Amino acid sequence: MKIFNTFILLSSLVLFPVVLMAAQPGYVNSAVIPIPSFATVSSSMPTTSSPVVSDSTASPPFFLNSSTYLSAFGLNVNNKENNYLPFYEDLNFKYPVLNNELSIEASGWLNYDFLTSQYTHRANADFAYGYLNYTPRSIPVTIKLGRVYSYFGVASDQYDGMELMLNNIYGFGLDGFVGSEVDSELHNTPGGVTTGGRLFYNNSVFGVGGSMFYAGNNGYISQERWGIDGWVRPINMLYMFGRYYYDLVDKRVYDGTVKISLTPIKRLFLDAQYGLFNPASLIDKTSIFWVFNTESYTNLNGDIGYRILDNLSLAIEATQYMYSSEGNSYSYGGRLNYDKQPYAIGFEMNKVDSIPTNYLTTRIYVFRNFAMGFYADIDVIYASYLGELNGYNHSITGHIAVGKSIINNLKLTLSVDSIDGPYTRHGGFGMLSLKYSL
Repeated sequence: MKIFNTFILLSSLVLFPVVLMAAQPGYVNSAVIPIPSFATVSSSMPTTSSPVVSDSTASPPFFLNSSTYLSAFGLNVNNKENNYLPFYEDLNFKYPVLNNELSIEASGWLNYDFLTSQYTHRANADFAYGYLNYTPRSIPVTIKLGRVYSYFGVASDQYDGMELMLNNIYGFGLDGFVGSEVDSELHNTPGGVTTGGRLFYNNSVFGVGGSMFYAGNNGYISQERWGIDGWVRPINMLYMFGRYYYDLVDKRVYDGTVKISLTPIKRLFLDAQYGLFNPASLIDKTSIFWVFNTESYTNLNGDIGYRILDNLSLAIEATQYMYSSEGNSYSYGGRLNYDKQPYAIGFEMNKVDSIPTNYLTTRIYVFRNFAMGFYADIDVIYASYLGELNGYNHSITGHIAVGKSIINNLKLTLSVDSIDGPYTRHGGFGMLSLKYSL
């Protein structure tokens, strides 16, 4: 599992991208895993509330996003050192017409590794999505026609077809799609029928939803899933959320999660979560990702936090992962966050007991806004292993970035990242981005 996570992280490393406009991430960009900001103690509303139909007038009238990536890193797999030098080009654009009610949106990418084959080929390319998007202002409806990637509850797929979203009709909503499945690294049934959706209801106290997904070709059912989810907030201090997703092909639950958040007194927050996961149910048996660790596991997490001041919070947490064959792992630690403009500062320490070794992580994060539109952030994570792992007794990940808002629609950012550890030796990348909107 660690090799898989490291591989996905490193495949997103970038060098010298040129970005011509800020745009929402597309299907390909979702694979990029940035260094996350510090988690904060909160009691936010659930993510299962009804999806909001975006106001087309709030987005820029036209955007073009061109990103070029080049990274260099080494990856140790089965005690064999592999060096990679992958190049990526990612292009996204949106062109609106009819007073922003109708737009043309598209995204595509290609990559080439100059040293070693990644996955099965040194060169890869994909037309990620391209569709007509119709969002009338008079009614809460969004229609997409073309190549689309959708995600509604258990229903998620890339396909050629139609997506329909109906929202906030007396609290009810419906998201659905139907089309012909696209060949990909996750699913290999091109031309087959794919359909799915989610029906939901929300009000100020509770919400509930049900979703389904089907994909198959010529009698072969590659994916068939059903799920329910819901949340309730009977009083302001209590919030509960749960989901139950079942795979009819594998005949097992692949995501069963229950979460409770409680604020018994002002400034004190308590969170508890239990989850059961089967990652293999999300991957077609012919997919290349099947070679990675996809065993089932459960996790139990507890988090207690106290907001000392309006801008200063302290939290402690503990997590247990129980794997079906590799045994259990445990993580416990604490974090201290300070967030007041122009600063955001965090400190975190965690002790992890796992297989093949135990380790201690320390993290420091600093963000600062300066005058005249400048900003900077630094993020450093150091892990100390109690025993050697692939010849290493530690790993370090560092990130530093500086940026400048030149004018309202033009931003320049320069960042440098590096990682050195048992699975990635002397990996690093730099990124220069220029974001411009018309």
